[in-house]
Amino acid sequence: MERGNGNIVAVIDDDNDVGAVLGRLLETMGYQVEIFTSALEFLSSARTDRLACLIVDQNMPRMTGLEMIEKLSEQGVSIPTLLITGVYDSAVDRRASELGVMTVLEKPMSHRDLLRFVSVSVG
Repeated sequence: MERGNGNIVAVIDDDNDVGAVLGRLLETMGYQVEIFTSALEFLSSARTDRLACLIVDQNMPRMTGLEMIEKLSEQGVSIPTLLITGVYDSAVDRRASELGVMTVLEKPMSHRDLLRFVSVSVG
């Protein structure tokens, strides 16, 4: 199974404002960031070997965050992942756990919790 071993944080969120805010926050903290506006864009263009971790929105058009994570798993790719969602759903939380998602946070999320996840993932 291929594991991301780079130092880039990938943010995948269809809301451009969320992507921009998270990108600026992470860059301010010294992280390299790549922002993707959909799961399909990420799957078609991301170099997973360069990634330390993923921050993925659950509710995106055409493909949800969990569907994207499942595709990565089917391809043998394992990258520490934080799933963010606008509305807590125990079924989503359970499926995220089954797929190896490290953390699920509800929006608006604590910057401290987000940065703790990234810090642990990047090492």
